[in-house]
Amino acid sequence: MNETTMIPEAENQALSANAIRAPRQSFYQTDFKELDRELSPREQDEWNAIYASFSSHSILNGMVIGVDKIKLPQQRGDEWTDTEMSCLVIVDYRVKVLIPAPFVWSDGAEHPDFILNSMLGAKLDYIITAVDREGGCAIGSRTEASVMNRRHAKNVRRLAEGERISCTVLTVGPTRLRATAHGYDFLLSQNSLSYSYLGDLREIYRPGQELQAVVIALDDDHMTASVKLAEPNPYEGAILRHPVGSRRMASITGKYAGGVFCRLPDGCTVVCSYAQQFTDSQFMIGNQVVVQISGESRDKNWLRATIRGKIG
Repeated sequence: MNETTMIPEAENQALSANAIRAPRQSFYQTDFKELDRELSPREQDEWNAIYASFSSHSILNGMVIGVDKIKLPQQRGDEWTDTEMSCLVIVDYRVKVLIPAPFVWSDGAEHPDFILNSMLGAKLDYIITAVDREGGCAIGSRTEASVMNRRHAKNVRRLAEGERISCTVLTVGPTRLRATAHGYDFLLSQNSLSYSYLGDLREIYRPGQELQAVVIALDDDHMTASVKLAEPNPYEGAILRHPVGSRRMASITGKYAGGVFCRLPDGCTVVCSYAQQFTDSQFMIGNQVVVQISGESRDKNWLRATIRGKIG
């Protein structure tokens, strides 16, 4: 990914610095009537939403389209210094909104910058904290929007444990993903995502995807949730639908320690071995197979079977 600067010319960088060091003063000294005179109706709507967010702290929402390395003024004590930092980039139409890394995470904790690069496509709430109208950009804070969203969830919506909610995926890794809802960020493991074995989550989920979840635990700063609990448990009555000896169509979802994980059409995971005439090299993840049910696990969280053949 190519790195860019927010405003390449030295003169414009000074304007941007003024907007950040004294955002209110810079904002109210700007002649918006003159600057906005030639804007199209859509551009005017975009800027008006930005002005309103800055003035009244209204929350905006946008999709992350990139990550830029930007030199921004940062106050340390009584002095200001230019500090290079990674910023998420959101462009609704024509205006570049930058969300610096320190103002991304709702939990207030520091996260490695490389995580930002995995957020392309994520949809974020944010509040405008500085406007550089001449430079055609603005600075946003996701942390401020998260605080407002959590306050609303607690005091107005009365969000409670056991409630069903919508959440949005922020980042996806091989075994865990990070989601957000009502100003809370939380991690979801495979075990909290599905009753079935999933394999690499990056092949199933993407940033910006909306999921249904159930709130498990909640306090002022943290939420724990489960996507799995928002769906019916496929293992209830599974052995009645798939009795011992029955043959079923399934798809291979993974391999581990000599076992083969398959998924039945109703979502049940079947841990399989091969019939004697087959070798592991004959079967690949994604293959459709015929399995013969041999039983269920002691805790009834998966079925056991033997792979009897390949379909197709």
